[in-house]
Amino acid sequence: MLESDFFQEVEHTPVTWDSFDVHVPLFYRDIEMMSITLMAPLDALRAALPSKRLYPYKLTPWHGAVSLTTYAYKDCDIGPYNEVGISIPVTLDKPTPVFTGIVRRPPAITKGFVTHLPVTTEVARKLGVDLAGYPKIIADIQCKDEGEWLTCTWKSDGRLVLSVRGRKLSGKKVPRSLFHPMTFRDGYLLRSELVMSACQAGVSSRAADVSITLGDHTLAEELRSLKWGRTLNYVYCPSRQASLMPVSESYKA
Repeated sequence: MLESDFFQEVEHTPVTWDSFDVHVPLFYRDIEMMSITLMAPLDALRAALPSKRLYPYKLTPWHGAVSLTTYAYKDCDIGPYNEVGISIPVTLDKPTPVFTGIVRRPPAITKGFVTHLPVTTEVARKLGVDLAGYPKIIADIQCKDEGEWLTCTWKSDGRLVLSVRGRKLSGKKVPRSLFHPMTFRDGYLLRSELVMSACQAGVSSRAADVSITLGDHTLAEELRSLKWGRTLNYVYCPSRQASLMPVSESYKA
């Protein structure tokens, strides 16, 4: 069930950027998504971060996390498009205690440094790069309904980068969430803000409910360098809303 009043009374200001007419914040009215949290070695995660001010969550003394999310934006201000997001949950300037996200509660608002963000339309790519420094590239991303399963495949230059296959689990109520995407541009860390609506979502920690395949593209090798392993959590959401603000803060890296 979508929240009927999620966008109510939110100022939706029209602006022109380059040759595009858009609104701020950007409204996403219908999103189908799969989100996977994976365990990964801290040394591999630190190597992927552009600043020592960023600290990966310490799930164990040796491990942090990688978040992999597929998005099918079926209705939004800049038209429908698909996207794959890879990010590393982080804190700024202060490391988390050991076992954050396992025994200890993670921060109420998750910050995630975005390492990869391929999209399927030029307007989504250009706005993301120009307005917030997102590492967006144009790619072939196909999300296919297979009955009890949803498959999302990312290809670049005709070669497979990543394929995700997730079970369309029955849902339970998931509350609204606030996420701070973080990017890097010209020596600065940039923080944006994404609000996601409450929704019905299927949640599982069973490896049998989701599978990930990496291809032979050089981008797949970049993902392999994160050395992710065990699936900690899988979430399938058939329909959700979101509101995305541009950069709210910057920090010298």
